[in-house]
Amino acid sequence: MVLERYRAGWETTLHPAARTAQRLGITPNFVTGVSFVFAVAAAAFFALASPARPHLLFWGAAAVAANAILDGLDGRLARLTNTSSKRGDYLDHVVDRYSDAVILLGLAWSTYGDLRWGLFAIVGTFLTSYMGTQAQALGLGRNYGGWLGRADRLVILIAVPVLTFGAHLVGYVPPLGLMPIVLMLAYFAIVGNITALQRFWSGWKAIAD
Repeated sequence: MVLERYRAGWETTLHPAARTAQRLGITPNFVTGVSFVFAVAAAAFFALASPARPHLLFWGAAAVAANAILDGLDGRLARLTNTSSKRGDYLDHVVDRYSDAVILLGLAWSTYGDLRWGLFAIVGTFLTSYMGTQAQALGLGRNYGGWLGRADRLVILIAVPVLTFGAHLVGYVPPLGLMPIVLMLAYFAIVGNITALQRFWSGWKAIAD
C-alpha cells in the first residue's frame, strides 16, 4: 500500500494527457483496450528475453510503464468527460486482471523466471484484487490496504527487469544464481497472499452481522 496514497496526485499529473485525449475524441474504453495491448506486448517481450536478448527486458518494462499510465488515464478521462459508468468500471477491472495475468505469465515463462513462483504470484495478485473489490461489493468501500497494492507491484515490475538488464550491461552475475525476477515473483507470491489475508481480515472486522 506504499504507493496507493499517491493515487490522487498521480491522476492529477495525468490531467493534461486526459485533456489531449478529450480533444482528440478518444474514449475511456478505447484507452482501456490499448492498455491491455501494452500488457500483452510486455508479456511477449519478457517471455522472449534471454541472455542473448537482454534488451527485451527493458522494452518489456517500458510496455508495463505504458500499461500503468493508460490504466490511470482511462479513469481520469472518464471523469473529465462525464462518461463514468458501471460498465466502464467493470471493463477496467476485467482488463486489469487480464493484464496482471499475462505480464506475470510472460515473466514466469522467460529464461529469467520460474513457472511455479509465477503461478503463486498470479494467485496472490488475483486474491489481493478480489478481496479489495469484494469489500466494495459488500458496501464497505474499496479496500486498498495491505503491504502490496497494485501501484507498488507495477513499480516493481518496471524496476526489476530494468535492473536485470542493467546487470547484463555491466556483466554482473547474481550471487548463487539467484535471478532477481525469480525473487520478484516469489515476493509477489508471498506478500501478495499476505496482503489478500490482510484485506480479508479488515473486511471481516468491518462486517456487522
